[in-house]
Amino acid sequence: MKYLKAALQPYLWGSHSFIQSFLHLAESGPLAEAWYGAHPKAPSLIEGRRLNEIISAEPAYWLGAQQHELPYLMKILAADQALSIQVHPSKSQAEIGFARENEQGLPLSDPIRNYRDDNHKPELIMALTDFHALCGFRSYAQIIEAFQDCGISGLFQSFPRFAKELNSASFTLLYKEIITRPPLTKLNAILLQLPTEGKWAQEIIWMQELSKLYPNDNSVISPLLMNLILLKPYQAISLQAGIVHAYLRGAGIEIMACSDNVLRAGLTPKHIDTRELLKVMSMEPYLPQIIAPQLIINQLTEYHTPVPDFALYRIKLQGQMQLPCIPGPKILLGLQGRAKLKSGMQSLMLNKADSIIIPHEEQNITLSGEAELVMAGLPGNGKTSKR
Repeated sequence: MKYLKAALQPYLWGSHSFIQSFLHLAESGPLAEAWYGAHPKAPSLIEGRRLNEIISAEPAYWLGAQQHELPYLMKILAADQALSIQVHPSKSQAEIGFARENEQGLPLSDPIRNYRDDNHKPELIMALTDFHALCGFRSYAQIIEAFQDCGISGLFQSFPRFAKELNSASFTLLYKEIITRPPLTKLNAILLQLPTEGKWAQEIIWMQELSKLYPNDNSVISPLLMNLILLKPYQAISLQAGIVHAYLRGAGIEIMACSDNVLRAGLTPKHIDTRELLKVMSMEPYLPQIIAPQLIINQLTEYHTPVPDFALYRIKLQGQMQLPCIPGPKILLGLQGRAKLKSGMQSLMLNKADSIIIPHEEQNITLSGEAELVMAGLPGNGKTSKR
């Protein structure tokens, strides 16, 4: 067992207070993410050494025989402003796209690059505060009603066909028009005059906020296209390949396959490859299920996802428990209280904001104390509570 030091990401959309307060840091600028993992872009540190290099020196000890690299990345994510609208590729799409861009000679740091590795990026976000997000396209009937009620249906040439046909082909034409045509000068004026009451009140509030941040981006109407989600603390959603989403505001624990592949669709100054985006993006309606498993004291509570790359567990520790034997490496992060981890003759204290990595070879772990923890690992067959 070793203490981990997170790698910090100061993206402009980050919070000016949450991660700073949680990790007891003095940074005054925005901090968006704290990474716990071995991604080569920003690996965590063990006693000043990069985790990816430590693992590569003894992969069987850290990962077990079935893994060649840490398969997941856990983050604290804290957003004061909306992140870009984005999708992630499937495993096969990532492998093909990464190989293609390598053949084209694009450096990994090239801003027009879509694929920075050959892995997929399914992910799960568990809220620590009220967490606002856009996720998945609404039903086509809802989109039509929202556009008509908010007075923007006449701005798009593709809308009449979509309203008549209600299928993915006509919706793709509408969505492509929204994200590729020049900024609509009338759009912001219409949005800013809409009353913030009635059926679409929350969507209108978010559109008005987004239009002030991105006045030249037609994607500010995304709250009418996508499901507006509010997660309460410890609720979560899981995102698979092709699902359009954007985190708007709040803090949470995010876990994903170890990848940095993102295709953006709007609300960003970064490169948007419309052709590749529409190949990866699912244009069918999708409403995410809220994951809210029952918490059982002194047991692992699993936030179930349908992928083998990772699992997120929550632990409410009161007294003592034995950590179930789950293959692979595990990363624990203290959210509240104080816990003692004991493995043989070794013991480490885990306070709030501390993180510890447990290698695959250490399976006999006892926890004791009063604490609230999250743990990143692989899906297990220990005694767990699922949704």
